[in-house]
Amino acid sequence: MRKFLLGIVVLVALVALVAAGPAAAADDSLYSKPPAPKAVVSTSTLPSPALPAPAPSTYSWSGWYAGINVGWGIGRADTTFTPLPTAASFANLLPQTQSPNPGGPLGGAQFGYQCERGHVVFGAVTDFDWTGMNGSLTVTPIIQNNGTPFPGAGFLLAQQDTKWIGTVRGKFGVLVAPRFLIYGTGGLAYGRVDYSANTDFLPPGTIQYPTAFTRLKRGWTGGGGAEWAVGSIMRFGGEYLYYDLGSEGIVANPVPANPPFQVAYDWQTKGHIIRGFINLKF
Repeated sequence: MRKFLLGIVVLVALVALVAAGPAAAADDSLYSKPPAPKAVVSTSTLPSPALPAPAPSTYSWSGWYAGINVGWGIGRADTTFTPLPTAASFANLLPQTQSPNPGGPLGGAQFGYQCERGHVVFGAVTDFDWTGMNGSLTVTPIIQNNGTPFPGAGFLLAQQDTKWIGTVRGKFGVLVAPRFLIYGTGGLAYGRVDYSANTDFLPPGTIQYPTAFTRLKRGWTGGGGAEWAVGSIMRFGGEYLYYDLGSEGIVANPVPANPPFQVAYDWQTKGHIIRGFINLKF
């Protein structure tokens, strides 16, 4: 009986040990350390790939250039008629100003040099244009000092004809884009101008005061323009210039002679030029 009870106790102990094994394993899993978290790398902290730098412009505005131009000129040629020796003694002519403003096409060539420094371009240019700028004005009848017309078909005639014009100028510009330049310019202007006028007291056989002559004139000019580079050597552009060649005067004697009476003429020689051009760099 004692051996039987001892066997029962041993059996119960073995069963308890077998049952406790999985439970203990379960408890160990509860108290075991969790696995270490994996390192997470934030993409926001990573350096962004560097963008390639824009390629610098390979075009240079520095150097010599030459080209051709074509455009239009509009002159201002106000012409005064002054009776001499005095307006009071020359009763048949009222002092007055007429405006035979010349206008016409022009065209020629230019040659220059310029330097580029950063966004600034500066240099010098000379040009020469043949022009068709001419103007003529006839006014009839002749008005006398008392405001009444002179009897007959008498007339006043004023003419101006600019044969050619040239300039020697400085240029200063700014690059608003690598291939687009805007600039101001100014300097010397010169040209050949034909002048003529007449105060003709018709009918035929009566007195007139004719004159006609040519002068080489000089003065100043100023303006501005824009230029666009295309390819490696060609540039297109447009330009505006104002020029002032001063005034020109002469005193005309009567034909036939009728002293002491004379007529003094005085012309302004100013104008505007608008033209397009093509330049080739070399």
